[in-house]
Amino acid sequence: MSTTMPFRFLDLPPEIRDQVYHELLSSDNARLPPYNDDCPASYKYDLAILLANKQIHHEAKKAFQDNVFVKITTPWEESIGHINSEGRVPIVTTGPAAENFPSYHLWIWIDAPGAPLRGTPTSMLICLEDLPLFTRMWHLSNLSHRSLNRHLQLKLTLKDPHLPDRKIPKDLQIRLLRPFGIVKDLDSFSIHGAKVLPSVEEALKEEQATPDPSAEECLERAFALKDAGNNALRAGHYTAALQLYTDAFAAIHITVSGRKRHIHADAYYMREFASGNYKGQRCDYIRLDIRFQLVANVIQTYLKMHNWEEARFWGKRSIILLRESLTGDNDDDLDNEKDWEWVRRSVYMGFQATAQMGKIFYRTAMASKELGHQKEFENMVRAAAVYLPGEGTVQAALRMLDKGRT
Repeated sequence: MSTTMPFRFLDLPPEIRDQVYHELLSSDNARLPPYNDDCPASYKYDLAILLANKQIHHEAKKAFQDNVFVKITTPWEESIGHINSEGRVPIVTTGPAAENFPSYHLWIWIDAPGAPLRGTPTSMLICLEDLPLFTRMWHLSNLSHRSLNRHLQLKLTLKDPHLPDRKIPKDLQIRLLRPFGIVKDLDSFSIHGAKVLPSVEEALKEEQATPDPSAEECLERAFALKDAGNNALRAGHYTAALQLYTDAFAAIHITVSGRKRHIHADAYYMREFASGNYKGQRCDYIRLDIRFQLVANVIQTYLKMHNWEEARFWGKRSIILLRESLTGDNDDDLDNEKDWEWVRRSVYMGFQATAQMGKIFYRTAMASKELGHQKEFENMVRAAAVYLPGEGTVQAALRMLDKGRT
């Protein structure tokens, strides 16, 4: 017969019990990392402890109430999937569970009265920590669809869900409201519920009234960050170089997360430079050129780090995307390429970034060679030679291949 005594949780000191509740119920600990680069993070709260008994429920509930939740209601059900996948915003819950959840500090109500395809309002629940991700996604969507916000109405309702008459502290007001500073040019915007400090509201409205950086300014910043990355690369600071290249992508509204790149705001760059070194040139063409410069430099950085897999991945991804845009073929197998007709066609068409694409092919070839993909290496050297007919290193490599065939 066992003589083991049962563990008496309530005999632990209150501060130890509070620590246990925090470990189980805080959003920080409930956050699950993404399964892969295609998925955002998620949340899983271990709420079973709330059912143990009345005392534990009362004590643990306080720990759960330390979390700050935000409810979002939109007139389009499909927007939830867009927010989650494209915006990579982790979602706590959706549907009726979110609609009926009472313990939120902020309710975001989005409406589009003039939209012809409005559906039944749908809600989702997120954590305060992820609110900047949501507003950033919204900001990028407005840059991609320039008239979007002019048709949207936004109503924010603040409250203390646990003590309705209690004032919301200033630092929490700032965390709840300031992320909306980048949500500009709305049809209407209002704040309701708990009283907001004038200084917080004025700072928010001032930021909303500040125009976004122009396409020219975004490109200039991207070039500056790229140059700083090149300096770091030459100095052997490879991790710093990769971060600067990531920041340069972000400056032109391209988000990089692991192996994923998301290109936003294409419509924002559909214009000509009004002044400066690129006066009269198309912003979208210059953006395309710097995109390929950044990819070529990222590959070079991974080659310097002897990270052949990442170098090959970044190169092949850009090659396959370019081929798909020209031929519709999205097969990731490059071994079967023979005459590289689509490469020649892109040169004849006056493709904006031929030199950078040649570097991408050649540097990817070097990674493929290190990984033992000989046929892929040979194919990519031949393609690089089409883009870089006057580049000595590439042409020398091509002659070596031709010599090996004789």
